Amino acid sequence: MRSARCAWLFLFLFLAVTSWGKQAPQLASAPQPASDPQAVAVVQAAITALGGATAIGQAQSWTFQAQMQGPHSNGNVDYMISTHSDTGHFVLADGTMKPAPLIHSHFVPALVGSILLKESQDPKFSIHYMGPTTLDSKPVTVITFLFTVGAVKLPSQIWTFDAANLPVLIDFRAPAEIGARRSFPVVVTLLDYRNVAGVLYPFRIVSFLPGRPPQIVTLQSISASTTVPPSEFNGPGGDLR
Repeated sequence: MRSARCAWLFLFLFLAVTSWGKQAPQLASAPQPASDPQAVAVVQAAITALGGATAIGQAQSWTFQAQMQGPHSNGNVDYMISTHSDTGHFVLADGTMKPAPLIHSHFVPALVGSILLKESQDPKFSIHYMGPTTLDSKPVTVITFLFTVGAVKLPSQIWTFDAANLPVLIDFRAPAEIGARRSFPVVVTLLDYRNVAGVLYPFRIVSFLPGRPPQIVTLQSISASTTVPPSEFNGPGGDLR
């Protein structure tokens, strides 16, 4: 009798382990959003054209001197962005602390290489090839970043690249994020690329604000650093919560 019980126990354990072995890979390998190889190639070519992943990934903070023109800011400003993610806190009426929201910044699109590198490595995004077209009578290529939420894929950003593989127009339907700052959810053009320490940055950024004149940022200088100081709200630089 004892041997029969042992035999049944062994059979039960064997079947349980076998069943788990079949289910475990399915549980462990949740489906990841699939990107178009052609779109991935476009993004990788752009990262290379902008300076390469190694050079782009070294910088962790950036200091700008710029001239601004538009409804959010006018005049000369000094500005800093870092990858530090602390947004600060608000004190509520009951005395409790609440994390402050990310800061909307007109300078985030200047870090186009860092945005591309970050989002190309983020499993929440899939990249899709939209094909060639023309912009201002010049050939360009368009790709879309889709943000995956469960089984739903939402258009997040639409990127347009010129013949040199440089981003020239981005539709930020969902903002890009660098540290405690995010881009405005608007269409942005990127012009006048210049080399700074081996990385290309657009020195003219035009944000098209719905129903208002565009906000124009003309960069005068950029310096990059590996330090990660916390970001501070910069009202004269056009920051908005």
